[in-house]
Amino acid sequence: MSDIVETQTRIADRTLTAVEELLRSIDDGDLHVADPGGGWTGATVVSHMTLAGLLWVADIARLQADPELDFFYREEIGHDTIGAIPPTAAEAADKIASLRRTMVTTLPMHTEEILARSVEITTLGRMTVAEWLPIVVGHVVHHRDQLHAVLKSRGKLPERFEVPEGYTGEDAA
Repeated sequence: MSDIVETQTRIADRTLTAVEELLRSIDDGDLHVADPGGGWTGATVVSHMTLAGLLWVADIARLQADPELDFFYREEIGHDTIGAIPPTAAEAADKIASLRRTMVTTLPMHTEEILARSVEITTLGRMTVAEWLPIVVGHVVHHRDQLHAVLKSRGKLPERFEVPEGYTGEDAA
């Protein structure tokens, strides 16, 4: 497995494990509050993270199956995608656990050939899959931070889950 895939798999695993543990520690009602200024609820964030992660897995399968594919619409990578909103914190945690398992088992399928493929994502530009991968995993980290911010704004983020924005654990042993 390449270094980039190994690193990004580890970041996705750590981040999604922490999100799952957080969701298992909050009340159902806390999942359905937004920041006082508006925006997505925690449940909406979970739905978006799940679909965006799964769509990336599908995009890699598409690249493997179609050697001429070199373009994705933003919707095809999960941009602004929201599906079923989990009604309970337990279901939200289960969705994140499922996403974590899927990402941890499929990210290693990013072969050197796939990593070298150049792909354009409309309005975002053209890069190789190796360059997109940290952005895709960074998207998961970003939405973990968003979930933390929503809960913190309502005084519902347990102190043990507070981490600096963008923290990936890569500097930890």
